[in-house]
Amino acid sequence: MKKILILIVFIILLLVGGYFLLFQSKHSEEIVTSSASLEEVSAQLELGKALYYTHCASCHGDNLQGQPKWKTSLDEDGHNYAPPLNGTGHTWHHSEEQLYNIIRYGLKFYNENYDGKMQGNDKLSGEDVWSILEYIKSVWPESIQKKYKTMTKH
Repeated sequence: MKKILILIVFIILLLVGGYFLLFQSKHSEEIVTSSASLEEVSAQLELGKALYYTHCASCHGDNLQGQPKWKTSLDEDGHNYAPPLNGTGHTWHHSEEQLYNIIRYGLKFYNENYDGKMQGNDKLSGEDVWSILEYIKSVWPESIQKKYKTMTKH
C-alpha cells in the first residue's frame, strides 16, 4: 500500500512538473525580467526603437503620432487609419499581453474576420516584439506610464 501511495505521489509530481516545464518553455521567449541592468534596458529600448522605425513607423509615424483621422474615418481601402502609439490614443488601455499579440500576430488574433492592415509581424521574434513594446511605452508621458502601471499591476 505504501509503495502504491509513493508511486501515485511520484506520478502526480511528474505530471505537475511536466506541465510547468511545458508552460515555461512555451512562453519563455515572451518573458522579460524586471531585474535587467540599466545597460540591458537601454539596449532593449535602442533595439525597440530601431525595430519600430523599420516595422511600424510607416503607418504609425516617426513620432508614434498615428495617422490623421485615425478616429473618425477609413482609408481608401476601407480600413481604419493607424492609431497613435505615443500615449494620446487608446494603446495604453490595452494589457501588455494584448499589445504583444497585436504586434506579433496582428488584430486577426482577436478577430478572425479582420482584414485590415495590422496583420502582424512574423519576421519579429518574441524578444523583438517586447523591445518594440518597451520602446513605445517609454515614449508615453509620465502620467500615462503611471496610469498604465497601476492598471496592469497584478
